[in-house]
Amino acid sequence: MAATSSLTRTAPDISCEHCANAISGALSAIDGVASVAVDVAEKRVDVKYDAASASVEQIDAALEEEGYPPLR
Repeated sequence: MAATSSLTRTAPDISCEHCANAISGALSAIDGVASVAVDVAEKRVDVKYDAASASVEQIDAALEEEGYPPLR
C-alpha cells in the first residue's frame, strides 16, 4: 500500500456498537481502506486509506448507503 491518508467524519446517527460494526464492515470492504475506527460516544469515524485506491467520495457514499450520512 502506498502512502496512507487519513479521514475523519462525524456521523450523528451512530448510537451503538451495532452501528460501529456496520460502518466498519462497509468501509473495510472498500479496496484501499487500511483501517476503520468508530468512536460511538463521539459519533466519529476515523479511516486510514490508500488515496490511490480509495477516495473520500467512496467512503462518504458507503457511510450514506449504510445509513450513517456524515457531516462534511
